[in-house]
Amino acid sequence: MKLASYRLFEHDGSRIGALCQSSEGAALIDLRRAYASFLSQGGREPRAEVVARARIPASLLELLQAGPAGLEAARQALLHVQARLADGIPATLLAAQGLLHRVSDVELLAPIPRPGKIVSVGANYQEHVQEGRDSGVLGLLPSYPPAFLKMPSAVVGPETAIVFPSYGEELDYEVELAIVIGQYCQDVEPSRWREVVAGYTIINDLGLRDTILREKDTGIIVLGKNFPGACPMGPFLVTADELPDPDDLPLRLKVNGEVRQQDRTSSMVHDCGTVVSYWSRLGLEPGDVLTTGTPGGSAGFGRRHPDRLLRPGDVIEAEIEGIGCLRNTITAGRPATD
Repeated sequence: MKLASYRLFEHDGSRIGALCQSSEGAALIDLRRAYASFLSQGGREPRAEVVARARIPASLLELLQAGPAGLEAARQALLHVQARLADGIPATLLAAQGLLHRVSDVELLAPIPRPGKIVSVGANYQEHVQEGRDSGVLGLLPSYPPAFLKMPSAVVGPETAIVFPSYGEELDYEVELAIVIGQYCQDVEPSRWREVVAGYTIINDLGLRDTILREKDTGIIVLGKNFPGACPMGPFLVTADELPDPDDLPLRLKVNGEVRQQDRTSSMVHDCGTVVSYWSRLGLEPGDVLTTGTPGGSAGFGRRHPDRLLRPGDVIEAEIEGIGCLRNTITAGRPATD
């Protein structure tokens, strides 16, 4: 399933949807309403709406916290609507019943708008590592996947305009495969990492290179990676069963249509299993997110490629096959104040 968090209009509450194709094009199934429709078939469940509210909560985070039963209810809702479409029921009728919404008619949010933790692995593609060494900011690396933390408040969704931060000048992009945890786990055996993963999404790990360099003297990077909008996420959470080999996916990033990054996740130094196993030492919870590093091609440190640094007006598209395209625009911010 390709799951989404969305809302119909600005002040609407968030909903959970699943992507499907209809005669009207790409659409989202309202999973709660679709599940109630599934339960009420033939009058077999008179309390269908009450049960649907209990089994399909308002957020994907809550759905993951509900465990396998929540995902199974979502799957039944998706299959129910797909079966009705296959039977020739018009998509317009299902839309009128509130079961279906065209993707173009909704606002997609980050799949997990406020994860509990975002552990962001760095220096995990050899080309990117070499770029860091060429800039003089990377030396010897540990045997484990090194990481820093991104704050939940930095998360934004697809198409969200990101305001250029006032305290830095060198804004850079990084397309990354992100792993979303599906159950509480700690000290996961490397051979069993898939058992704790709910699915995958895309993160554009934005950062201010000049701010990061100033912070590196303290050994603690915070401002450079956690300004508002520093963690675009989406557009979908793709369940693990739909991506059986996340360690061999094409990924790329474009700025204003120009390809800046392009590689496969098979180029990662530490694969997904190593990342999950090592960082599960923290104790991971449903909805926690682990990013897996970025390939070469970013602007880099020390104005290595000043022409690649992001500017207001730039449109960034981070893409991973099987997940989708995460698109955001940079807008001008307020000038810095003394």
